[in-house]
Amino acid sequence: MDKKTYAVIGSGAIGGYYGARLHHSGHNVHFLFNTDYHFVCENGLKVDSHYGDFSITADELNAYHSSQAMPQVDVVLVALKTTKNGLLEPLVRPLLKPETLIVLLQNGIGAEQDLTEKLGLNHIAGGLCFICSNKVGPGHINHLDYGRLTLGVHGESGLSDLNEVANDFRQSGVEADVEGSIMEARWKKLLWNVPFNGLSAVLDTDTAQMMNCQQMAELAQAIMHEVRLAALATGYPIDESLINTMLTNTAKMKPYLTSMLLDKRNHREMELQYMYKNVLDLAKQYSVGMPKTEALYQQLCFINLQVMKNG
Repeated sequence: MDKKTYAVIGSGAIGGYYGARLHHSGHNVHFLFNTDYHFVCENGLKVDSHYGDFSITADELNAYHSSQAMPQVDVVLVALKTTKNGLLEPLVRPLLKPETLIVLLQNGIGAEQDLTEKLGLNHIAGGLCFICSNKVGPGHINHLDYGRLTLGVHGESGLSDLNEVANDFRQSGVEADVEGSIMEARWKKLLWNVPFNGLSAVLDTDTAQMMNCQQMAELAQAIMHEVRLAALATGYPIDESLINTMLTNTAKMKPYLTSMLLDKRNHREMELQYMYKNVLDLAKQYSVGMPKTEALYQQLCFINLQVMKNG
């Protein structure tokens, strides 16, 4: 069977890493770049990884500055920030064949529903990236730790194709598993993202510093309990033991600057709609109180205003 062709929309810390993994296992991968386009055309794409460094030379790299110039593919991996989701429809549409599978490698909740409606599709897949990876320069990614993908489908079909994508990732050295519904996986990821992304931005610090402070670790745990209750109310029960597992793993991992903290420091809009506002709106629909999460969201809104003014 022929290998699937892939397009990566958003070739930064996440898309660049996973796309490069697929490339090195022999897949035909096409990368969409924005500000890094001219640099990678001259210098290629470099990944420093704790699994071993690797790169794609400029001659090997299929780099594009417009999705309209890219070929139609079997799988579209979307790794843009959710703050750019208003641009997704025109970016993705030129890449679609009748059976193309879109996989949103994004944080938060609600993105699959939005794009499914805009594109008139029966299903869209989503992926949760359990990874510590940062873009440290043009065409340069620093992969610090982890890398597992949890994949799922929004809609009533597409699971067979998604299992094939998961196999492609496994053959590329990426641990990948598939859950029936992307929503359950997204709630599990929010269990970590809501406290640690937000608190890191408010406190301007990394995960290690937070976990070294008992009060901050306790606050993160309390917010995680709020997220768990919201997930339960919407029909997605999460075992309470996962909270302690995540806290233990966070304490063990290398000091990590979250994506939201990096967005703040680089004067970029933070991902508040899908990671906080949508969560709080859902909780309110089901009469679930999230006072600590609400207070964190309000502080992030203030910080985001300042970031956008100074950006």
